Amino acid sequence: MATPEEVEATIAMLVERLHGLDSSSRSGLPTKRTIETICPDLDQRWHAEWSGGKVSPVERGSPPGRADIRVKVDSDDLLALAHGSMSFRQAWQAGRVRIDASVTDMLRLRAAL
Repeated sequence: MATPEEVEATIAMLVERLHGLDSSSRSGLPTKRTIETICPDLDQRWHAEWSGGKVSPVERGSPPGRADIRVKVDSDDLLALAHGSMSFRQAWQAGRVRIDASVTDMLRLRAAL
């Protein structure tokens, strides 16, 4: 099982990937959304705000309101997905990652990443 610090570093790496998108990819993303990552095996949550093409610093805990995009994944699976040793499609089909978001948000994020 990954540590909370490893998960935070991985989430920070994913945020940097979003920041590194070209302007055309970034323009297709939603204008303002709260994103929450839940790792049930660690009993931990992190959240950030996507706004104006940037993601706010990631914070531990639940967001103040309901998140627009919720990702539920065990810590080791999150690391494997982020580092490319597990495909998102396979993880999603196997139930190892769950995303609670509108269809539009899911399609936009998929296209960007």
